[in-house]
Amino acid sequence: MNIIENNMEMDNLQNGLNKSEILQFIINNGMIDINDIQNSMEAMKREELLKKHQYKIWQGKDGKWYTYLPDDSKKEGRRLVKRTEEKSLEDVVVSYWKQLGEVHTLKSTFYEWAGEKLRYGEIEKNTYDRYETDFNRFFKNGFENTNIKNITEDSLEDFIKSTINRKQLTSKAYSGMRTLIIGIFKYAKKHKYSDISIHTFFGDLNLSKKIFAKKVKCAEKEVFTEEEIKSIVKYINGKELRIRELGILLAIYTGMRPGELSALKPSDIRRNDRTIHVQRSEVKYKDDNCKTVISVKNFPKSDAGDRYLLLNDKAYDTIRKILWLNPFGEYLFQDEKTHKRITENGFNHKLSRICIAVNIPVRTMHKLRKTYGTTLIDHGVDDSIITAQMGHADIKTTRQYYYYSNQSNDEKLNQLNKACII
Repeated sequence: MNIIENNMEMDNLQNGLNKSEILQFIINNGMIDINDIQNSMEAMKREELLKKHQYKIWQGKDGKWYTYLPDDSKKEGRRLVKRTEEKSLEDVVVSYWKQLGEVHTLKSTFYEWAGEKLRYGEIEKNTYDRYETDFNRFFKNGFENTNIKNITEDSLEDFIKSTINRKQLTSKAYSGMRTLIIGIFKYAKKHKYSDISIHTFFGDLNLSKKIFAKKVKCAEKEVFTEEEIKSIVKYINGKELRIRELGILLAIYTGMRPGELSALKPSDIRRNDRTIHVQRSEVKYKDDNCKTVISVKNFPKSDAGDRYLLLNDKAYDTIRKILWLNPFGEYLFQDEKTHKRITENGFNHKLSRICIAVNIPVRTMHKLRKTYGTTLIDHGVDDSIITAQMGHADIKTTRQYYYYSNQSNDEKLNQLNKACII
């Protein structure tokens, strides 16, 4: 049968037959090869399953191919798999996800969702690691192996409330769990694993404020007092200039996040308008061998974090000293001997030793940032300036999470006495 006859025959068929009958006619007349279609479908399914795999597939120095598969029996939550050939290793991966895919559990759906976000660059590896840690924290009690199709709105509500109660979650910790639930169930609804409309569910969910644990923070542990800050500054200024100590001084005078401080480059300094362009941050994540990697990413912690930070006189003077000690480094803060970038942990260790030296309680670099925010508020600095300096989108964030009175009791009593008009 030639092409013209085929087309005429097809026209006649379409006038009186349904699609299945037409398809059967095409197959019977050898117009398409059913084996080719089946092979193409299997190849597409294989590619789809490989995309679900959240771990890297790599070739080792020994020529063998490696990857990880999730395994709850292992401490790290995964096991190493190796094969001589790449295809053989991919076969293992495909077999694992094919078997797991027959039942879409909460856990498998989480890894599909988080893996997709990582693959498309919607999240960074350090965020993926945090999601995985939170998932194990909140869901690893048997609930993670539940077929997501069998999870009802009632059972999900019961799980949320019982988890908050059992783990004594604060509202902040709960928000982390909520983020995962929304992501997992949006993905599940899209792929028809579940019928739950998660935004509607949370819109209807009524959680009393009393259900959350209250975390009482002691001001003495959250910020340095004015006298303690003076002791630290005096100690640093009384010693030979060292790059780490100057970094701590700059944090005191600017309130920068320690990860931002560690990622600064000389090119970020704008002397004409006395500002620093804060545009990078240090990040930590686990590599394929489960080792912690510390690196610098060309973005700040948040959108508001990308800012031009004004340098007061003391901060500007500190910058000049830093550049005198390290005039040619790629990063503003590099070890004098190794010339390696000083990490956030490096600054924290140095601050701890200084606290011990001046005989005050040990606190972290982040507490210096809270102290800076507190000082700006106490001295009546305009809200717009405070948010710009802190890298916050809203002054509410500064006041709610960064403000603690750090004045001495004598100063507090003095203010109360002045306020007493009776």
